[in-house]
Amino acid sequence: MSKSEGRNFSLPSILTKLPIGELLVNGKFIAPRDLERALEDQIHTNELLGAILVRLGLISPMDLQVVLDIQRELVSFEKAVSFAAGMRQLLGELLIQARRVTSEQLEHALHEQRKTGEKLGEVLVRLRLLSEQELDGVLAFQHSQSDPQRAVRLRLGQLLVATNQITQEQLQNALQKQQIYPYKKIGELLVEAGHISPDQVSHGLKLQHRLVTAVLIAILSLSSPLSPPTSNTEAISPGMQTPTYETAEAHATLKILYQVPELVITHADILRGYVQIKSASRIEIRSNVFFFLKFSEFGEPFREVYVQGFGRNILISTEGRSLFLSELRGLATFELSYKFFLSRNARPGTYAWPLEISAYPVMMA
Repeated sequence: MSKSEGRNFSLPSILTKLPIGELLVNGKFIAPRDLERALEDQIHTNELLGAILVRLGLISPMDLQVVLDIQRELVSFEKAVSFAAGMRQLLGELLIQARRVTSEQLEHALHEQRKTGEKLGEVLVRLRLLSEQELDGVLAFQHSQSDPQRAVRLRLGQLLVATNQITQEQLQNALQKQQIYPYKKIGELLVEAGHISPDQVSHGLKLQHRLVTAVLIAILSLSSPLSPPTSNTEAISPGMQTPTYETAEAHATLKILYQVPELVITHADILRGYVQIKSASRIEIRSNVFFFLKFSEFGEPFREVYVQGFGRNILISTEGRSLFLSELRGLATFELSYKFFLSRNARPGTYAWPLEISAYPVMMA
């Protein structure tokens, strides 16, 4: 059992297989909008997600293969922690790298630390910027960064071999030279030997940083106490629910807190061209992975609808729409308002609520 900051680490031993798309976004190999685009493409082509990303030119085949190899090995927290490559970093640096806290939040915590004399991790937990489980996870990761026997797979030389930039023999020769010149970095020795260019070394270092970041975010995410044991979906439609889906790879729960059951269209609405209903739905979402919100199809007398409440206006056509919420993780509550635009055939009356919303964990191989 490892110790750091005077804490005993108490981490789950099981780390379920993480979706490849989640690792790619977390490591900033691709942008969330790129993943959303590829997933929408996948609906029509049935291709593997990775193959689509390569076809769209969003990632190179070699980089994708390295991420896939890492994904297959992330089978436990102990294994994930062993990927903690690089020099030992400060706790705050790791949390910013993992996008778990902002610079402003870290500065506030450091200010509190200077006043109270507490350890930084204790302050972050007290300020509810981090849970105790998440703190244990990142401290275990930090401790492993100082262990020279760990993170062999994510060392620069091994990544250059894995991406076919150099051969294993060339790496071994460079490692032997490094024993004679210990002040020289492995990338520098490979460049001097003519095996690789400085640009290739730079790409390898970026690849290393992205992989380490993705693994660190995975550890924090799966250390979160907000991760529910199963995933299920519930459609936002009065008296209606979708089946429950269970997976070891993703957990997401959508709960209906409130839903307007009916929509009334008046003559004034028809003259105006739309019906606007504020605070018509209230939903609660718990998630430890990325997921889609799927808006159902709808028909007359509506032609499109704007949904407000997710930090942006979402336009839904009569064919429905899937929305990828890359920024959401953990627990969040949303209050939704709607603006239904009416078709030319609209008539005054009372209509059943026309729009259903379902949440589906992103299932990516």
